[in-house]
Amino acid sequence: MLDQEARALLDLMDQANKAGRPKLESLPHAIGRAAVDKMSEDSEADPPEVAATIDGTLPSPGGEIRFRRYRPLGAMPGPLPTLIYYHGGGFVIGNIETHDSTCRRLANKSRCQVISIDYRLSPEHPFPAPLDDGLAAFRHIRDKAAAFEADPARLAVGGDSAGGAVAAVVCQACRDAGEQMPAFQMLIYPATDSSKQSASRTAFAEGYFLSGSLMDWFWKAYVPNGTDLSDLRLSPLLAKDFKGLPPAFVLTAGFDPLRDEGRAYADRLIDAGVKTTYVNYPGTIHGFFSLTRFLKQGLKANDEAAAVMAAHFGA
Repeated sequence: MLDQEARALLDLMDQANKAGRPKLESLPHAIGRAAVDKMSEDSEADPPEVAATIDGTLPSPGGEIRFRRYRPLGAMPGPLPTLIYYHGGGFVIGNIETHDSTCRRLANKSRCQVISIDYRLSPEHPFPAPLDDGLAAFRHIRDKAAAFEADPARLAVGGDSAGGAVAAVVCQACRDAGEQMPAFQMLIYPATDSSKQSASRTAFAEGYFLSGSLMDWFWKAYVPNGTDLSDLRLSPLLAKDFKGLPPAFVLTAGFDPLRDEGRAYADRLIDAGVKTTYVNYPGTIHGFFSLTRFLKQGLKANDEAAAVMAAHFGA
C-alpha cells in the first residue's frame, strides 16, 4: 500500500498535468532537462550546512567534468573516507545542484566526505559516455587521493537510479581489470538489467512517477539503435560472476519499476558471498531518496544509507 505522503505527491503531480503542465516525455530533451532540473532542486529538503564545499574539475575521456566536494561537519583535518556520488536522472537530466542537499546530508550523517560527479548527459553524449566519465572520475580520485583529501583505502561509489547503475558498473569494471576497486558500493534503486521487462517494470509502468513512457524517453536519448542490451555496462545484473565485488548497500522502493532488478542485484551479491545490506521501502516510489521536501521516507533512507557506510568505514 502506498504511503500517504507518496500518494499526496502523485496526486499533486497529476493535478499539475491536468492543469496544463506538460509531461517531461512530451518535451524535447534540452527543454525538459532545464525545467525538471529546477523542479528537482526545489524538491530536496533545505540543504544542511557542511564544514566546506569545494568545486572543481577533473579529466574524463570527453574533457573536463565538474565535481563538488562536501566535507562533513565535525571532520578532522586530513584524509577522510569518501563516497564518490553519481546523481540519477536517466542519463539525461540531473546535475550537482539537483542532488546538493542529498549529498550534504549523506556527508554529515556518515562523517565521510562526498564527491558529487557531474558526468556528461545524453542525448548530447550517449552511451557509454556517462559510464566512461563515472569510471574516469573514480580512477582519478583513487590515484590522486591526497589532492582530494581522501583516504585511498576507504573510497566508496554510489548513486541513485542511473547513478546507481554507474556505481555498479565501476565496481565490475575495476574488478575485471584487476585494479583497485571501490571499498564499498551504495546502490539506490539502481537500473541493472536493460535486456528485459521485469515484473515491477510492467506492474508500475503507469501512475507511479517513473512511468514506462518516461523510461522510453530516457532510453531513446541514451542508447543508440542497435546497441547490444546484454552489454554489461547496460545490464550489470547479467554478469556471470559477482564474486569479489565490494560490500554493498542496496535500496529499493516498493512501487518502483526498478524494484525487482535492484533486489535481484542484491541477491546476486549475497549469493556470491559479498557482504550486502538490502533494504526495501515498501510504501514509496522511485526518486524518494532525493524528493525529501515531500517524502520524509527519503530522509530516513538517506540516514540509513549513510549509517551503513559509516559503520563499514568505522567513521
